[in-house]
Amino acid sequence: MPVTDVTAALEALAARGLASRQAATGHWAAAPPAVALGAELAAHRERLQRAELAVAELVETYRTGSMGRAQRDLVEIVEGPEAVQQRYIQLQLAARSTVDAFATGEARAVGPKNTREATVLERSVRARVVIDQGFLGEPRAIDNVDQSLADGVRIRTVEEIPLKLIISDGEVAMLPLHGRGSEVDPSLVLRGGLANVAQALFDAVWARARPYGQAHHGIDLLDTHILRLLLAGLTDVAVAGQLDLSTRTVQRRVQALMVRAGATTRIQLGWYARHHGWA
Repeated sequence: MPVTDVTAALEALAARGLASRQAATGHWAAAPPAVALGAELAAHRERLQRAELAVAELVETYRTGSMGRAQRDLVEIVEGPEAVQQRYIQLQLAARSTVDAFATGEARAVGPKNTREATVLERSVRARVVIDQGFLGEPRAIDNVDQSLADGVRIRTVEEIPLKLIISDGEVAMLPLHGRGSEVDPSLVLRGGLANVAQALFDAVWARARPYGQAHHGIDLLDTHILRLLLAGLTDVAVAGQLDLSTRTVQRRVQALMVRAGATTRIQLGWYARHHGWA
């Protein structure tokens, strides 16, 4: 090869860190492959990653460009626990007349420590919540429910909630993207007709749910808690665990309530408790 071609090739390799020229002798030497080629591969990976990001941005631009503004406003995806928490609280605070919610299992984004429930109720907003056995089985669930009742929230119970949900004024709803039993991150925010569907679901569940009342006329507060949990579908063992009692104590107190109500079965006791303001 002509000297000029060889020199140009060596200088090109040197520019990429694949060869170097020794200052003392002027001789050329190849760079160690592990170092030189490793850096070369890293550079290729970086360029590939930039290309992938560019493609993703183009896809999103195409998607939003091909979708009308009205459609984009109907559905919003909220990602990240902090973003989900913030949007949930925004829906609470933005409510002018009503807040409806499903609560099940462990609190993921918003719990008793960071909810704005009390602030909303101070503005005479009507709040309704449906809870299920999964919610009542969580630690300190009874204390949290009692506090909500004291604040003015109307609460009902069912055996199982379809999914976590909050609806503000019947106009905006938020629920987990992947449905029941999933994490709340990511979540869907629905507006318009889609929010109406969510409201219809809530109203249907609310209509068949059992009231979880405040009154405890004629019996003490502990017996009221026991009856409420039993009417919500919890077992004696679960009730005992929730109220920090022994199972035997729960059964003994239920038996005493049955005697007092003149009931021979727990079904009769439940009927009596509902009609005499015991639970």
